[in-house]
Amino acid sequence: MTLPILLDCDPGNDDALGILVAAGHANIALKAVTTGAGHLAGDRTARNGAITLAAANRPDVPVAKGAMLPLVRERLIAGILDLDTALDPERPELPARELDPRHSAELIVDMVSSGAVSTVVTTGPLTNLALALRRAPDIAAKIDRVVILGGSLGLGNKTAAAEWNILCDPEAASIVFGAGAPITLIPVDGSADVGISPELIARTEAISGPIGQFAAELLRSLVTTFRPGVFSPAFMPLNDPIATLVAGDPSLARTVPARVDIELAGKHTYGRSVVDVALRNGLPANADVVLGLDATRVEQAFIDALTRLAHS
Repeated sequence: MTLPILLDCDPGNDDALGILVAAGHANIALKAVTTGAGHLAGDRTARNGAITLAAANRPDVPVAKGAMLPLVRERLIAGILDLDTALDPERPELPARELDPRHSAELIVDMVSSGAVSTVVTTGPLTNLALALRRAPDIAAKIDRVVILGGSLGLGNKTAAAEWNILCDPEAASIVFGAGAPITLIPVDGSADVGISPELIARTEAISGPIGQFAAELLRSLVTTFRPGVFSPAFMPLNDPIATLVAGDPSLARTVPARVDIELAGKHTYGRSVVDVALRNGLPANADVVLGLDATRVEQAFIDALTRLAHS
């Protein structure tokens, strides 16, 4: 039996790969894609989501435009983009699906309330989901699990303290972690071992047809934006598709229950995901936090999903 999911994202090349993986995964039924501002402005992420669903040949999956701004803070702008290939530049020549008229938050509420989806996967800022939870708090009890790609166990990847997706809207993240829905958190330092190696690009490119070529273009573009630091992994992390893959097969990840809170007041730590695996403050665990992944199996699952989509 397949898992019905809604994918909330901010495409973005790795988000687009997440959409392709969700569309092709044998264990997943992709029911909707919602988008919002994050990696790019909100109108751009919505169009990129529509382009990706058109490439996946999934006219049955609605795609909606959502939050243009964070709940409280000013909007951040991604500092490193590849403006020559893939989906960072505008691509007016690529076919795109028509957008659903509903706001992303409204589509989330509708899909969860109706029982059409039981799992929400997020690979961008959590603004849309926070708005949905504010609009209809009762949907938290109807969500079997939220799988979040974001946050960090230790150092951030945007500031010394904070990871990009959480930092884009810390207040929204705080609402989601406090809503009571079961959460799997995939922090960037818990997933960094799955990288975009030359071998992974070659395996992707070997997939027949336009899906393999599009996915390989997305991967190559991501590699051009990799700026390794002192503690960086060997390769650009795969990032967003991992959330979909873990939703489809939780055995890919090693998790521990933890208390996750979002720092909203720190002068130097605003947006930090405070992960307490020892439950020192006496509060109950509110997330299963990924500490590591089976990299070999994750890479194979990635290739399997794209191959299945290419042959569908």
